[in-house]
This record gives sequence, C-alpha cells and structure tokens, in this order.
Amino acid sequence: MAAKPTIKVGVADDHPLFRLGVRKLLEPESDLTMVAEASNGMEAILLVEKFSPDVLLLDLKMPVMDGIEVLSELAKRKLRSQVILMMSNADRDKAVRGVRLGARGIVFKDADPALLPKSIRKVYDGEVWIDNPILSQALETLVSKPAAPPGVSGQRDARLSSREMEVVRCVAMGLRNKEVADKLGVSEATIKNHLTSIYSKLGVSDRLELILYAIHNRIIRV
Repeated sequence: MAAKPTIKVGVADDHPLFRLGVRKLLEPESDLTMVAEASNGMEAILLVEKFSPDVLLLDLKMPVMDGIEVLSELAKRKLRSQVILMMSNADRDKAVRGVRLGARGIVFKDADPALLPKSIRKVYDGEVWIDNPILSQALETLVSKPAAPPGVSGQRDARLSSREMEVVRCVAMGLRNKEVADKLGVSEATIKNHLTSIYSKLGVSDRLELILYAIHNRIIRV
C-alpha cells in the first residue's frame, strides 16, 4: 500500500502562541508537516514564494497586510498554494470575499481543534471546507463558477418581499447596513428590521449564512 503524500503546511498569524499551537497540533499527524510560519501579511507572501506550501493557514487579521490583501496579492502573483482562511465569528461576513479571492476553506478560530487536520486534508484533496454541509456546498458553487457581478437577480424566493430581495442583493454585494440604507433611500434602522425579518424567514443567523443560502438556493447568481 502506497504511503500517503506529506502535505506541506504554512501558517500565517501574528500571534506566536497560535502558531505554536498549530505546530503542536500537527506534530502527531504523519502526513502533515509545518514547513514555515509568518507573522504578518507580507511575510505570508514571501513564505508562499519560498516554501510553496501545499496549504497555507492564513489569518484574516494581520499587520502590514490583512488576509484579504494577501489573497489578492497571491492571485496577482499566480502563487498556487491552497489557502484556508482563519477568522473569528465576528468576521464571518468577509468569508465570501475571501473565497472569491481564492480561499478554499474557512476555519473559525473557536472551532474544535481536531477539525483542523481534517480541513487541511480536504482542501489539499481539492475540496472546499467549512464545517457545515449546506454552507460548504454554497462555497463550492462560489469557487467552481467564473466570477460574475454579485447581487444579480436570480430566482425569487416567495417568502421574501420585493424590498427584502433588494436588501439580499445589496448584502451580497458586500454593503454594510448604512450603505444599503443609503442605496435604497431608507434609514439604517429599517434595514436592520428587514434583515431580522429575512433571517427569520430563511432560517439563517447572519450575513454569511444569508449570502451562502441565497447562492445555494439560487436567490442570487454568482
């Protein structure tokens, strides 16, 4: 039986304890090896150029360049490491943008540590990782189709009013509540009320789940 290939992993995070924790977590895994680490966004790019890790664990919030900027630069330089974006739940709404820029996985920092080796293997094997089957399918849709202007009208969900559909499209474009309010000519409080209603009708809990639900159910096109 052929031995498993060794998966080279890079870690970019500005917290030394987090990087050490990842190293310790991967040490018992015979097919995973941490080849290099970086403490800021520029170092992350240099890490990929020098070590060509199979998978890069990339923190969203870092000094010099944040994770989104790093993803954009990696794409410009055509550097091919697969990227798993590490983020807190407070930054969930940035996940779709990260995936559009090339991230193949999303791992939240409060997730079960035992899931990290699994996520690395999945992404290395060409799959998309997020610890939720429905959201994972929606992320797969994002990475498998050519980019198109977000928010373009798709199928109408009968549970949503016309104005609520407009709000969903604005959210899919990455607009914050105040920006949506300005675009639609209403108050920010009105937008918050619309979002509360939309979340309740669709059974989602935040902007990330809303966007991915809308993609998965063809409420918006990608």
